[in-house]
Amino acid sequence: MLTSISAQYSLTVESAPAVHVPGNTVYRFHVNLTDASDKFSAVYGNDQENLVINTPDGIFNSSFNASWSSSGINPAFLGFFPDMAEDSYATVGLDGPAGVGQADASLVEDAALTPTISGYFVSGGTSLNVNTLTGGSWYVLNTAANALPDANLQVLVMQITTAGSISGTLNFQVFPLGVGADQVQLSIDFDGAGTFTAGGAPADVPGCTDASACNYDSAATADDGSCAVNDECGICGGTGIPAGDCDCDGNVLDECGVCGGDNSSCAGCDGVANSGLVNDDCGVCGGDNSSCAGCDGVANSGLVDDDCGVCGGDNSSCAGCDGVANSGLENDDCGVCGGDNSSCAGCDGVPNSGLVNDDCGVCGGDG
Repeated sequence: MLTSISAQYSLTVESAPAVHVPGNTVYRFHVNLTDASDKFSAVYGNDQENLVINTPDGIFNSSFNASWSSSGINPAFLGFFPDMAEDSYATVGLDGPAGVGQADASLVEDAALTPTISGYFVSGGTSLNVNTLTGGSWYVLNTAANALPDANLQVLVMQITTAGSISGTLNFQVFPLGVGADQVQLSIDFDGAGTFTAGGAPADVPGCTDASACNYDSAATADDGSCAVNDECGICGGTGIPAGDCDCDGNVLDECGVCGGDNSSCAGCDGVANSGLVNDDCGVCGGDNSSCAGCDGVANSGLVDDDCGVCGGDNSSCAGCDGVANSGLENDDCGVCGGDNSSCAGCDGVPNSGLVNDDCGVCGGDG
């Protein structure tokens, strides 16, 4: 009998084309729980509640997994034998061997079953019907970490790879909120992929049913109001560029107003943003051209005052007769530079007088 609690649990069968086993489909069976503290206990079958799996085209079994369960899927071999990942196996919450705190599924079964549960999974079975008084079950204790659901509140209980159809009835036991005394047993019929409930009808699958939404779920049958659109950053359901940022990469405007800039685009010659300083014609940051100005006040003119104090002069304006600036020398009356007029003085001491001493020794005398 269904209760309000048991009715919350369902079975989802996912399907995807096999990658390494051509022509086959991989079916993964998930029990859907409702609380992160719910614990999955077991898959079972007996004469009252038959565990039935119909796979008329047989199931794929990798020769490298000798086990009926996921414990035989050695991750170290997957790179060499990738079809192991598509092996058919039973499990509780694992797709490989148990890790720390986990436990590989245990198996009890009636040896009179044809085939047995283990035989079905290791021999490419076409049909499993656990219908005897003793029956069979694979299970973990509620102390195993893998008894808890994953982030999607699901527990993987079986993977089957087959080239044909798949249908049957899955019976399982759950401990609501992890309490064994409150155990719930459910029997759910399935046919192919989908989500199924104990009532036999596929359960509504909540999700976004708007095909134009970025999170459209083609498997959803009941819109849950979660439809979203991409924001300007291309994030589905995102809030766009965060306040204070200037783009979707987390950049901000620099002091120059450039998104993600380093302030260099408006920096002055001093490296300070918006200082307005530039190099003057002398190459001095913020200078006034005075450091390289000539005597004419023009930057880089090269003009200087000569020794005469004339800007750009050649010292000629104050040169003496010897050509030396500021020497003060002049030609004397004899035309001698710096002379004392003696070189052309007559016997009377007067330059250029022409007087000489006569034979009597008289200056300017006649004889």
